[in-house]
Amino acid sequence: MENERVTKSNITVEISMDKVKVIIHQKSRVYVYVTLAYLLSVGLFKWVVHPSLDALWFFLGGAIGIYFLDTAEVFFALFPSPFRSVVFSVLFAIVAFFVVTSSSGTIGSGLVLSVYLQMILWQIGEWKLTGQTNSWYRMVSDPVSVSSQKSIFIGFGIVFLILSYLFVR
Repeated sequence: MENERVTKSNITVEISMDKVKVIIHQKSRVYVYVTLAYLLSVGLFKWVVHPSLDALWFFLGGAIGIYFLDTAEVFFALFPSPFRSVVFSVLFAIVAFFVVTSSSGTIGSGLVLSVYLQMILWQIGEWKLTGQTNSWYRMVSDPVSVSSQKSIFIGFGIVFLILSYLFVR
């Protein structure tokens, strides 16, 4: 009986590791490189030439953020993903603002800034493929006009720049 539990436990671990490998391999290298370049740039602005232990925590949080939402989608089998919606984006922007301005832990700031950038990259990717981001508005209304989508995306990007500035200062 105990051997069966160990075997089942090992199978669970193997399945989980397979999911992790799939997540890592499915992530676009461009998304990873852009996020790492962003984290490095922000880290250089924040700590200039005097990196501290906080810089390491920031990069760790950012690295986790690269795969955070992808992991949640795979492990919880979310389709369509609630993370790829304007509702989640707005709520996440509020949480990100709180974390960046109120948290003294840089791991949290790295995580939320990285996740925020991933959502921006997802929207850009969808825009490149389909010429619109209607799927992001599925929870809210019928298709939103392309000009409104552009305006909302620009606003989302501006909030990201403001959050980055607030973190660096």
